[in-house]
Amino acid sequence: MEVGDAINYAIVKNDYISDLERFRERSEPVWMFLENGQMVNLMFGANCPQLRKLIMAEIKRVQYKEEPEMQQPVSTRTAEEEVAWQEKEAIRYQKCGGKLNKTRKAIEERERAKEEAERLEKYEAFLAQMIFELSEFTALVFYPWVFKDEQGRHRDKYQCPPYLELVNTLFKQNYDVLEEMRIQLTEEIIEKMFVESNEEITKAIVLYVISAGLTDGRTIAMRLKGRRPHPDWPVSFPFECPKGIKRCPTREINDVENYLIHLLTSKEPLLQGNAVPFNTTDSYMERHVYVHEPDPEDEEDFPRSHPAVWVPPQARSKVHVYTTLFASYMELVHPYEEPVPPPPFCAFKFYYSKFPILSETCALFPDAIEYFGAFEFDAPPIARRIASTPEDFERKAKYQTGNEIFVIILRRVSEDAFLSFASIEPYFITEDHEKAEAMIDEYFPEGAEDAILELYLEEEEEEEEEYYEEEEEHDIEIRKEEEVVFPTYEFV
Repeated sequence: MEVGDAINYAIVKNDYISDLERFRERSEPVWMFLENGQMVNLMFGANCPQLRKLIMAEIKRVQYKEEPEMQQPVSTRTAEEEVAWQEKEAIRYQKCGGKLNKTRKAIEERERAKEEAERLEKYEAFLAQMIFELSEFTALVFYPWVFKDEQGRHRDKYQCPPYLELVNTLFKQNYDVLEEMRIQLTEEIIEKMFVESNEEITKAIVLYVISAGLTDGRTIAMRLKGRRPHPDWPVSFPFECPKGIKRCPTREINDVENYLIHLLTSKEPLLQGNAVPFNTTDSYMERHVYVHEPDPEDEEDFPRSHPAVWVPPQARSKVHVYTTLFASYMELVHPYEEPVPPPPFCAFKFYYSKFPILSETCALFPDAIEYFGAFEFDAPPIARRIASTPEDFERKAKYQTGNEIFVIILRRVSEDAFLSFASIEPYFITEDHEKAEAMIDEYFPEGAEDAILELYLEEEEEEEEEYYEEEEEHDIEIRKEEEVVFPTYEFV
């Protein structure tokens, strides 16, 4: 059948290709049609007229730029395959009884554990980034009672002693108030705020916090930036990271929170400059407490005391306070894009005879190739690496023996790249990312360099010259020993 260059045809052995695992142990051929790395059609069997008809239909569809009826990854089953697979699974389940169900549960548990591990990894990456960016920032939330008089009526913040002392004394040259926001705290907001706050978020905790007065009216939340701490503060500023740390925060992690907690809870806080301390032996948190007297007619009312402020206890908690209370600021100033994990590795090994087509394929997908190595033979670390690029291997043609092998570590950036290398018929292939990483350590260890073949050739030539010189000297000595010495006479 003549189709010219309209299609590329390749025979693939599926023994070592996990995406084609479902086609193993089949006696009939499978015809897979690929377009842009996706499977667009599939046919089982060796019906030549049907295959011809299908090929021509697909070529015509592409020529007319029509969308395929299906478009899915190579590793997934088609609808026809899914029906057949379900039927086989049902039969196998009947034969195996409950064993299959247990196996499925075990697989599902492993998948859930894997998903949870991935979720936790993404969460920790987000926290680490935000903690780094917010190393100089923290937050503070006033309890609503601070802004009420004895009759429970709202009053101006400049008439509230807890607010004035905080702003005019404790914060003076210690913290800058970047933003004040009036908010009405709710149960939902409190739940989000208290994540990573060293408190297990339970219904009882939330109800306790609500009863402690955080939801008793509108209040003020502050976004703060720490200044240089007092000279007597034990933590250095700016922070000096240990050697080897690539990213160093301006202030040590948790220090801006610890310093604020010190100012609020210490009886002798480290005040800056001309800040006038209060003549008292109590800390800020001890001086400003609201004591609630229960209503004797209300059986559910009980005595309780409310502090003046709440602050995040450490940096992890602060991140959740910021994303909850200052969401607009975070989206604008500290946007976070979830890092896309790099494509996984896969690995191939080829014999010397595959080099011409292998070189062409490498030229087509240069961005996908992570490592290329030409080795004397397949026995690392004994075998020397001759070249690290196809071009370098071609330049060293006079040193080639025909026994060389090629090892390629590929980033699976696209199915086209993977299938192109797989179609060259490697004698080894793995799609397992961990195995491919192990091969990097084995074949491409850090610091390893290509062997300088010119030096080895010169050494071999010198050794050969020395050998021949020694042979010549030895032959001369033997000839001298074998020479017949005739007596000489002198006649007078």
